[in-house]
Amino acid sequence: MSRSQAKRLLAGVDNFKVVVFDFLGIEAIGQAFADEVFRVFKKQHPEMELTSLNASKEVSQMIRRAQSL
Repeated sequence: MSRSQAKRLLAGVDNFKVVVFDFLGIEAIGQAFADEVFRVFKKQHPEMELTSLNASKEVSQMIRRAQSL
């Protein structure tokens, strides 16, 4: 998934305090997608809690990589 897809996914979620991303059935995500959601968006909304569920090893690695930047 791309950065533009992440932005579309995130449209309107800034109205919530907790956002849960369920990656069930998702084998991989792109670096740009992970960066947009778990670094850029989180930095813009530090008060929000972003949680991921059912992430495969590959998805988890990509999320951790984005969070560590």
